[in-house]
Amino acid sequence: MALFKEFKVFLSYPRNMRTLLITNFVYASVLPVIWAFVGVYIMRNTNNDVGLAMTFTMANYTGLLIAFCCNGFLLRIIPVKYLYSLGMLISGFSLLVMISLKDLNACGIAMAGGLFGVSMGLFWANRDYLALASTTDGNRNYYYGLENSLGTLCSIVAPITVGWFIAGSQLYGWFGGDRNHAYFYVAMSAITLAFVASCIVCQGKFTNPEASKFLYWKYDPLWYKVLWMEALRGIGQGFLVTAPAMLVVKLIGGQEGALGMINSSGNVILMIIFYGIARLTLPKHRIWILFTGLGLFVIGCASNMILFSATGVLIFVACQIVAGAFIECSFSPVMMLVIDILSNKEKRNKYAYLMNNEFALYVGRVAGGLLFIAGAYYVSDIFALRYILCLVAVIQFCSYFLCKKVLATCKVMDAALTDHELRTEPHSIADVASQEER
Repeated sequence: MALFKEFKVFLSYPRNMRTLLITNFVYASVLPVIWAFVGVYIMRNTNNDVGLAMTFTMANYTGLLIAFCCNGFLLRIIPVKYLYSLGMLISGFSLLVMISLKDLNACGIAMAGGLFGVSMGLFWANRDYLALASTTDGNRNYYYGLENSLGTLCSIVAPITVGWFIAGSQLYGWFGGDRNHAYFYVAMSAITLAFVASCIVCQGKFTNPEASKFLYWKYDPLWYKVLWMEALRGIGQGFLVTAPAMLVVKLIGGQEGALGMINSSGNVILMIIFYGIARLTLPKHRIWILFTGLGLFVIGCASNMILFSATGVLIFVACQIVAGAFIECSFSPVMMLVIDILSNKEKRNKYAYLMNNEFALYVGRVAGGLLFIAGAYYVSDIFALRYILCLVAVIQFCSYFLCKKVLATCKVMDAALTDHELRTEPHSIADVASQEER
């Protein structure tokens, strides 16, 4: 009965919003596989070279930024839902390309990483725009809370299933005991799920953004605060694609089954927490959701630094999973609120802000990645994984203070807008009736 009631709540939201949530639920089974096992595959096939693993990450983020830029022009001629579908499909094929490489050298890894980045750029550029266009500030807590809850459900099943499937190829002699053959079947499964998700999103009735300029050099001062927030978040993301896999290889012997178990442990509770965020929280609670996420990430990194053992990895990955979703549930709605306000004030295409935001994320990601590479090559990879990771968590925590300022400014701007509306309200009875009708 309770599930039926919650389903009715889901059905009360707009169709496009529901279509996006279902699409993201299906594709959520692909993302954990990509993020969890790409790093381990590279490490296993390059003699644990953390530099090559980070090369993949940097190429990935570069391809992502290029795709964001190209997507702005493509939106003028191609429906947004088709570009979104294309991004999901290419992500599966990029895994296949990397697995097909006979020699995982720096050039091959950079090529695979760049292709994967292009797919993620098309995916996230259009996913963010569709989320922005299909939601309002009042229902974004529900949207991101439910999206993360459904994503967590997939992360319970997908990593542990794929992890033990890959580990079983050697343990039970499947495919002649060759793990790389198991990776091939995982990639084919990812392509299949991406195709299903593409078919679902094509059922939505989405409209493209207005075909206008989307590259600007000057913005309102409020937007620069958001860019600093995103850059700080990017510094943390520069580590998180490969750092968990590196820690598993270094401290848990590179067992993909163990990595899958770590990613799945505790996710049932996490799923309930996120659904609680979706149903019970209001926009005013976002700053506390952010504080919780950033704090958990610091705790996880500090535990890894102090213990630097299998137990430390378990605590770190558990905290990272929870923190990442908490941060997403708060960052994205705040950014979209600012875009709603400023696009109306500056009369600009909303995609222009998403594009500019991606530049800030890229700068942060590259800074985090270079910080890790410098620590790994000039000191040691152990130093980078143990100490620099904790430093990054502390730096990223500063975004909490920026977020408080951003929300305070938004409140002032909302009050000014309300005052303007009151001062320009209609005076005739006919005008009042017309406004109420609108």
